[in-house]
Amino acid sequence: MSDTRFLSFIEARHLRGLLGLDLAPPTIEEAYDISAGVMAALGQNIGGWKVGYAPDGTPVAAPMYASGFLNSGDSWVMRSDRPMIPEIEIAVRLAHDLPPNPRKPYVRADIEDAALEYLIGIELIERRIPMQGAPFPMNLADDLGNVAYVTGPATRDFRALDLPNLHCRFWLNGKLVTDQRGGHASGDPLKPLVDWANAQRDQLGGLRCGQIVTLGSLTPLVIMPGPGTLEAEIEGFGRVAATIA
Repeated sequence: MSDTRFLSFIEARHLRGLLGLDLAPPTIEEAYDISAGVMAALGQNIGGWKVGYAPDGTPVAAPMYASGFLNSGDSWVMRSDRPMIPEIEIAVRLAHDLPPNPRKPYVRADIEDAALEYLIGIELIERRIPMQGAPFPMNLADDLGNVAYVTGPATRDFRALDLPNLHCRFWLNGKLVTDQRGGHASGDPLKPLVDWANAQRDQLGGLRCGQIVTLGSLTPLVIMPGPGTLEAEIEGFGRVAATIA
């Protein structure tokens, strides 16, 4: 790993600064090195994971810092030099570890058995890399843009939910911008977690009891250019809200 690249990512994460494309790591493996190293250098603890896929379909995950978790109704101060991207998501709070390299591949039922509860959340994305042209490893090294996560109501009756077809509504500054059923890119919101559980390759200890794993957006891209209010509702969960200052 380049010392210059590593130090630049530390500074960008600490100061919420911007990185140039010349600092892009060449591989996903180096991206995981940077992500883990930055967290250690900043003395941060992991509160959870953001799971998803690389452009080629490879399961990936980025850590979410424990210090970035907010409660519904809290405020977050956005940068004035870039937009905020909010995503409405379902997340899983783990009741026990899901160790890497299982003897048999994890299936959906294993993830359900490992879950304490599911919850509604608003992920706040603030990219510290260029909005256009950044190769995927750079996005992964930037923790997939995660800066904070607003947690809302939870349910332990999650097996009764039809996850792929839940009704989701999202309000930005009091205006309804999303009103739909389903919407997850994988169809089943739990699929990215099943796939990542089987592919774990991070350097931060993997999926652990108590962590919150967010499963990906249910809503189309919304770019928030300035301060405002966010509110969302998912069938079976209730409402979550945040103020962006």
